[in-house]
Amino acid sequence: MNPTQKTAMMIKKFAAVCFGIAFLMAIVLFTGTGSEFISISLAKFIFMISGAIGLLLNLLSFKSGKHGLVFNFLYWSGSIILFIGLTFLLMHWPYGFYIIIAGMSVLGISFIVPESIIQEDENTDLLDDLD
Repeated sequence: MNPTQKTAMMIKKFAAVCFGIAFLMAIVLFTGTGSEFISISLAKFIFMISGAIGLLLNLLSFKSGKHGLVFNFLYWSGSIILFIGLTFLLMHWPYGFYIIIAGMSVLGISFIVPESIIQEDENTDLLDDLD
């Protein structure tokens, strides 16, 4: 594994930790579980910061996923829209519910896209593929 791949793996692991923290804060915010240990305002702040860091770090490694570019683009676009909708909902701004529905729709579409579009053809430019 070369240094670039090691760096990408470290970035993905750190992003996963950020997502885990954001998920825990979402549980505190939406269910009230654990609110005796952490205040709701601090949980909102941690949710927004750790979720944003996780999304940004995963966008840095956009092309290194196991799926094709179309799937990655749709999936991460939907994730960003969903995160923005959750932030709107937490801050009690208007249209948060509609933004969440739009983000979930884009995420759903990313899983419905046909495999022929998702998978990229490998070695299409090789002329002598005799192995």
